[in-house]
Amino acid sequence: MARPMKKLPPSNDPLVAFARDLQALRKQAGDPPLATMAQHSGLSTATLSNAHAGKKLPTWATVNGYVLACGGNPEDWSARWENLRLAAAGVTGDLCREALRRWERTGNLTPPQVSDEGELRELLKTLLDFNGLSHRTLAQQAPGYSHVTYGAVLRGARPLRAKILYQILIGCGVHSLRSQEAWFHLLTRFSWREGVEGGKLLARVEQPLRYAGDIDMKMLKAILERLERGRGLFAADIVSYDSVNALRTAYEDMLALLLSSLQRSHIQLPNKLGYAFNQVVRELRNSSIPNPTAIAALVPLAMPFHPRLRTRVVMALKNAGEMLRRADNGELSVRGPSGLRRPMSQRAPSAPFQHTAPAAS
Repeated sequence: MARPMKKLPPSNDPLVAFARDLQALRKQAGDPPLATMAQHSGLSTATLSNAHAGKKLPTWATVNGYVLACGGNPEDWSARWENLRLAAAGVTGDLCREALRRWERTGNLTPPQVSDEGELRELLKTLLDFNGLSHRTLAQQAPGYSHVTYGAVLRGARPLRAKILYQILIGCGVHSLRSQEAWFHLLTRFSWREGVEGGKLLARVEQPLRYAGDIDMKMLKAILERLERGRGLFAADIVSYDSVNALRTAYEDMLALLLSSLQRSHIQLPNKLGYAFNQVVRELRNSSIPNPTAIAALVPLAMPFHPRLRTRVVMALKNAGEMLRRADNGELSVRGPSGLRRPMSQRAPSAPFQHTAPAAS
């Protein structure tokens, strides 16, 4: 039997209301034990318990896992969580609010100008917030330092070194060389020596790593959850019109996100890779399943710094593509109000890719 959740105070505070609704979602799901939710979400029971405690805004990764463990749709919670995050950012001033809005609007994770090193640290905290990262998850994505070290640096208890800044940027999806240069330019204003060290770091970046542009890691993980969840329904033989539709949308959203990352780098792809990029974009626009070989060649360029996550993305796209091809070829019995789904080539894409492919050299 699940341990009863602590009753929240009768408050109109948005954070408390958010926690109250998370508790309601859990009750609607039959009040599953936290241990069961932890198995389904990959989160600890303590993290899940804190999420509905109403004392602190949970990270997006926590909200995403909590909602999925209760059978809900994380997309229904995303906008509300974003509003809470922006409200919380108000304590750091208009600078961080401006940065959040710019990153959400453009996808380019470049920093605004700051007046001192303290503001630079606050901006880095906002970058973690944008990605829904705790210090511990940052350490998992950027394993150069421990979560204790990252926390001390961001609090100002330890110096902000160039190597630590680089790892923070990589962990937060700042993969574009131009964006990294902009952050190190700010560091140079407050520490000339560390700025020089940063320049040396960027000068040693290998050519394949230069093709990546900035990528919203929070969005990528949310789409990946949708992809893997949809594939799981197919594996369980729950093939309905809605499940095919959801898997196709997640598949196209993931490809659009990765292709956008490559384009943001503004670096010309080699001839072979440029052809693969154009091929994937063309097939997406024609509402067909892109060549898996072309996709496999582009994914490492779009997200070169997270090998484990990259492997999950490649496998999820491969599996989803195979299932969608089978559905389009009539090899699956798809149940639903509209019967069998029309082949992908006979419908408009749900999320057309709007960008122009980089020219091949």
